Amino acid sequence: MTPNAELRERLCRFALVRDLRGEEELVDALLGALRPAEFAAGTDIVTKGRSGTEAYLLVAGTAEVLDFTLQGEPYLKAVLTAEQAVLFGEVALVSDDLRTATVRARTACTCWVLRREDFLRLGDAHPRLGWVLLREIARLLAERLRRTNEDVLRLFEALVMEVEGGIGGG
Repeated sequence: MTPNAELRERLCRFALVRDLRGEEELVDALLGALRPAEFAAGTDIVTKGRSGTEAYLLVAGTAEVLDFTLQGEPYLKAVLTAEQAVLFGEVALVSDDLRTATVRARTACTCWVLRREDFLRLGDAHPRLGWVLLREIARLLAERLRRTNEDVLRLFEALVMEVEGGIGGG
């Protein structure tokens, strides 16, 4: 995208680049690497189990993060809105792992897409930009890992209570 003041301001709402306020050259370098993409309501933006090489910044619309039970039934994990200035799919920038959830457009969505090859090129050309982007990705992953650990602990405690209740309450 061709950088301008409005696009710089929109991009700086994202935690991904908040630390770059006032560093227009770096913000512009990132803007130059982003590609707009439109998704109709009901369209999967990313699909669990598929490989991916890009991350998405949600700039318009609402999307939902879905996971699936062992029987393949979908369940809602989160709702993402453009107002949240959210990044998703960021693992694909640093790893060849398969997608861990499906993100589906709940309404028509506009995303700015960052491809892995552009992310790597930006980091090589602008080490400070690469550092800021990696630090935010690490923060996001650490936050998600913490929430996952909490979920596992709750499930374990529920299982223990169920087993103990079944043994003594039977």
